[in-house]
Amino acid sequence: MALSFKPFSFISVHLASFAAILCYGITLWDEYEDSVRTHCHTWNLLPSFSSSIGDYTPQRYIWRLCVGVSCTMRLFSVLLFSENLRRYNRSGPIVQILTSMRVAEILGLFLLTMFASTEIFPVHAFGFCVYFLFSTLNIAIVSRLMSSGVTGSGKLNSDTDRYPAVYVLTFVGCFISYMVHNNYCLPGVYTIFGGLELVMIFSNIMFWYHCDCLEWTSYTISIE
Repeated sequence: MALSFKPFSFISVHLASFAAILCYGITLWDEYEDSVRTHCHTWNLLPSFSSSIGDYTPQRYIWRLCVGVSCTMRLFSVLLFSENLRRYNRSGPIVQILTSMRVAEILGLFLLTMFASTEIFPVHAFGFCVYFLFSTLNIAIVSRLMSSGVTGSGKLNSDTDRYPAVYVLTFVGCFISYMVHNNYCLPGVYTIFGGLELVMIFSNIMFWYHCDCLEWTSYTISIE
């Protein structure tokens, strides 16, 4: 009997999506007034995603549980990723380098998730720096490989071309809006920051859906 990895891959990629939507929804429903209140008391329509998963319970623990499980499952995708590179005649240091970068991204995400900025800030900050650096590099490099047909995924390869620009631009937008909010307290800027934060998160999730989830669908295991 052959078992497909398709359900496993779908869960691993979209578990974070489910957790993000659930946690943000709970915050809007139960903590709306408090979550949009900032240090400068300006008008804002929506809270930031980071505050919704870091400042409130049970959102904090739902997010940690789901991302922790997702990170564990995504480590398996690194093995398939390496195998695909070798299948497409990629050998030598490039495979080891890209594999290590994928692992570093996942570990960075795990650290910044499990250690909130209000709990152990140095660990959270280190995890964020590692995650952003390697997630950006991975998206840029892997999207290039996919557009060249190196990692599979057929006709959906072209869908990955836009992700590097979207990811970097949304991060820059997040940084600018966060600094403007903290320094000038303009109305609505915190909402812009929160919206861009969500775009950055889901662009990362959808990129790895195209890269990982579609790759895993072709893998099966046989049980005698």
